[in-house]
Amino acid sequence: MPETIGLDIGSHSIKVVGLKKTPKGPFLTCFGMRKIPHGIDREDISSISILLKDLFEEMGVKTDKVRLTVSGSGIHIRRITMPSIPKKELIKALPWEIKSYLPFPVETARIQFHILGEFIEDEVKKLDLLTVACPNDLIQRTISIIEGAGLQVSHLDVSAFALWNMLMPFGRLKIGETMALIDLGAEKMSLYLFKDEYLQFSREMTPAGNDLTRAMMDGIPFEKDPHLLYEKAERMKEEVGILSGSQKETELDEKIDLSKISFLMRPVLERWAGEIGRSLDYYRNQFYGEKIDRIILTGGGAHLKNFASYLQGELRLPVELFNPLKEMLYDAKKGDARVLDQTGSMFTNAVGVALSEPKQIEFLPVKEPFWHKFQNEKWISITAFSVTALVFLGIIYHTTSQVTTLERERAEKMAKVMKLEDLRSRLATLKEKELRMKQDLSLFPSSTIAAGPYREVLKEVIKMTPANVTLTHLEVQSGAKALGKTPQASKPQEGELREDGKKVLHLTGLAFGNDIHCLTAIAQIIEGLERSPLFSHVKLISTDENKLYNQLTVEFDIACDIDIPNKGKD
Repeated sequence: MPETIGLDIGSHSIKVVGLKKTPKGPFLTCFGMRKIPHGIDREDISSISILLKDLFEEMGVKTDKVRLTVSGSGIHIRRITMPSIPKKELIKALPWEIKSYLPFPVETARIQFHILGEFIEDEVKKLDLLTVACPNDLIQRTISIIEGAGLQVSHLDVSAFALWNMLMPFGRLKIGETMALIDLGAEKMSLYLFKDEYLQFSREMTPAGNDLTRAMMDGIPFEKDPHLLYEKAERMKEEVGILSGSQKETELDEKIDLSKISFLMRPVLERWAGEIGRSLDYYRNQFYGEKIDRIILTGGGAHLKNFASYLQGELRLPVELFNPLKEMLYDAKKGDARVLDQTGSMFTNAVGVALSEPKQIEFLPVKEPFWHKFQNEKWISITAFSVTALVFLGIIYHTTSQVTTLERERAEKMAKVMKLEDLRSRLATLKEKELRMKQDLSLFPSSTIAAGPYREVLKEVIKMTPANVTLTHLEVQSGAKALGKTPQASKPQEGELREDGKKVLHLTGLAFGNDIHCLTAIAQIIEGLERSPLFSHVKLISTDENKLYNQLTVEFDIACDIDIPNKGKD
């Protein structure tokens, strides 16, 4: 059997898999991956083509025909039912049926379908369809990348059907079972639900793997180069994964606090679990409380240490990592078992599209021969009419060319006149605006107010803010505004009006930790404000426990005067 090459161009890396069919199952002939360097524009077709070409040369792939999935987000999959009609009529009717569900104009996309089954409803034979709409620019971009690398596309599919084909030969789909597959990539996370071996539901979500990397970047100190900072965070993510309780007590680097890294990762992990949980609940509600038996993880993010156990604890469902390369036959001399174990789940899309299974969608444009159009008598009559019309058009063009030239010159002159009229109107409008501005400026007093030392104020606040405190609001108010709750008083009282010229600073924030840590942090801020020559009359307005977080959090409000130093007069 000839070798089939499956290709997956992701936002983080390019994956290639070579397979051959054997009586014992698929045989892995080659596999390889090339990471897309951070900083390269993913929309730069030329750069991606060069990386792909270098990868093929490094792997020594001999064939130039590849099977791949459409690269990019925006593919829309929807399950619908329609009356049973011939295929040609079905293709014409589908755009009208699904255009209201698409986030883009149906004219800018290519529509394909897969028939899941047929059934009778109200004595009418109907089709159960899975429709796929893919924007034309995504299709053209993917084909351009392949052609730029000197390769040919033999099949263009979508990830949902590629993963469907990948699960079937390895026995992961079972009758009577509902299974969720999560494909965690760098820029998106995809969820697919299968029941009785059929794809029922799909959804693309964020955040994804890169969001976790960017969150970890905030916990790496002393690195100003953004590219080096990203690479360091990516390596740390691959090495430590999701930190467990025992890992938090150790340190990967003497300058990196793993507890802080864990704290920064938590919001992204909670959003992951939340988005997946809401999607599963939506599926259950749509299908009358349908039970979900288990979850399978694939994709580059699936290899994160402790991710499967974390997700299993959050969703309370069995979660397993699926690595198709480990379940294939391969030459032990050419394939490293350790590498297959560490990176195998990244190749699921490439493996699925390389398997020539019947459940597939074809988005490769079909080039119809030009001569084929003239086999129909209708096209012959249309062609004859077109030739006659062209002859008459040539005669008309010859007799009216001079008139057209004169009309064009007249139109150009009229356009110039219209521009002059427009400029004259705009000049009059600007003069009116200038006059109104002068009138408005005359209402302002001639003296100006010296700006406060807001740069120094900000530096002082930042310097005295502890590590376990997050400021949520910083506001400077005029001294004329009341701080207290009794503006009716005849004269200023403590906590109300400040003397003229004063500015009032309001600080609102959150302190994290136990009671002692929170109170110590708030006291540290108040003490810093009192010691600073820029502030006076420091007051703790309020403190309250905030229960929106999964650890003890105290919300506080502090107010003080800003003492603007007198610079004197010359």
